[in-house]
Amino acid sequence: MLKAEKKAIERLMDSEGFVVLSDYPADGVFKENEFYKLDNGVYLNVIDSGNGHHAVLEKTQIVCRFKARIFLSDTAEIDGFSSSQFPVTFTYGINQPIQDESSFSNLNDFVSEGLASGLQYVGDSSYVKLIVPFKVSSSTFINSGDPIFFERVRYIFEK
Repeated sequence: MLKAEKKAIERLMDSEGFVVLSDYPADGVFKENEFYKLDNGVYLNVIDSGNGHHAVLEKTQIVCRFKARIFLSDTAEIDGFSSSQFPVTFTYGINQPIQDESSFSNLNDFVSEGLASGLQYVGDSSYVKLIVPFKVSSSTFINSGDPIFFERVRYIFEK
């Protein structure tokens, strides 16, 4: 599964023209096709770093919307920005969906360490792109071996 995932990520990077930076940009500014590989294997591209307010580990609740593509063999696209989709909510560092009547989403399977990885670099109201290997994803994707390309993720801190 790891070999298949590695090949799928390489194909995605080649087809999209992505490049991996050896260092995180000093000014925090990424070009559209530049990604930085984090220690956990997630690839990060910062679109907008947000308003400067950073999440506090195990305290800040995150409301998250995203557009994602599962791309190992077949390509499945999910648009969490659609008005018919509720956002997912989780606490930074706990990375499990918070489920109650007001926050239920059929996208909760995507909540994971991988989805939250951008929060160590960006703040409230930020946008990022992520390529998440299955090993830092939820159990759904660990079991299937599917990596996920989050084409756009928005993190909003719940007040």
